[in-house]
Amino acid sequence: MFWKRLGNKPVLGVGLGVGLVGAVALAVRYGMQRVTRQPLPDIISPAIFATRVCQSTHGEIVYHTSGAGEPLVFLHGIYPGASSFEWSRVYPQFAVGWQVVAPDLIGFGESERPRRGLDADDHVRALADLLFTVSPGQPATLVASGFGAALAVKLAVQHPDLVRRLVLYAPIGLDASLRRMPFGMAALSRVPALNRFVYRNYFARGPFIRGWVSRFGYGDPSRAGDDIIDVLTSFAGQYGAEHAMLAFLRGRLLYDVKSQLGRLAPPVSVLWPNLPDRYPPAAAERLVAAMPRARLLLAGCTAALGALETPDILQRLLDEELHRAEAA
Repeated sequence: MFWKRLGNKPVLGVGLGVGLVGAVALAVRYGMQRVTRQPLPDIISPAIFATRVCQSTHGEIVYHTSGAGEPLVFLHGIYPGASSFEWSRVYPQFAVGWQVVAPDLIGFGESERPRRGLDADDHVRALADLLFTVSPGQPATLVASGFGAALAVKLAVQHPDLVRRLVLYAPIGLDASLRRMPFGMAALSRVPALNRFVYRNYFARGPFIRGWVSRFGYGDPSRAGDDIIDVLTSFAGQYGAEHAMLAFLRGRLLYDVKSQLGRLAPPVSVLWPNLPDRYPPAAAERLVAAMPRARLLLAGCTAALGALETPDILQRLLDEELHRAEAA
């Protein structure tokens, strides 16, 4: 009916058409401009951690590391502004007794941002290169969140010699019913120049980041301080950050997770947020039932960024799971 009414108002129709053409022209003009590198806040990693670079098959991986012992690797989720900063309030507590490694996935944080965004297999190969570098011959315990959990599962299936145990927090990437992309965003991600324009001028801006944190990142949005928003916005606005997010929106990281879950050899702990409206308990039960050696634990009323919102809860649960594994 809307377009039929437009047909009766040619002046309005022409005006909208001209406006659309103008918007696309602006997108082409500004979408191709080089983005100035944004300064990164000082709080992205704890002072006691060294920053290292691993040259992987698909580009440089920047990671933070400290401690000695068995490798304990923290993988962040995938969203605008994602980086290892997500786990920075949790992983320092494990530097005594473990070799803690917190990488930025390629395309995110301070790691290389290739123009061709990586798919799931590319990320797995790069992570395997990282594990070979930091802990040759010693399998690692992987702690992964969100869509990073799907990469951790694929890594454990393809390289069982590299993974000793999985701890998956809010692993929405493992359940097809929870990882559907909005059609409009997926379609927009395929339009050259326009997609970069929209990313830089909308998705990478503070208001969008704050809105995402309020709706999806935190269970209680009032806990999200300006420092959190500043870090996420800084990373989202880095030159080339759009390539990884646009590849994600196009579905390049999706794969048949369901067929992989039953092939998992290491034990798995699933830490599930106690927010039934966002994280249905039935979805958690399906995941645990699909994995041979899995157990489920509730992680409190938090959301995707639980490691930033309630780090004490996640630290306690992770510590308990690691000690339980040692006692087994």
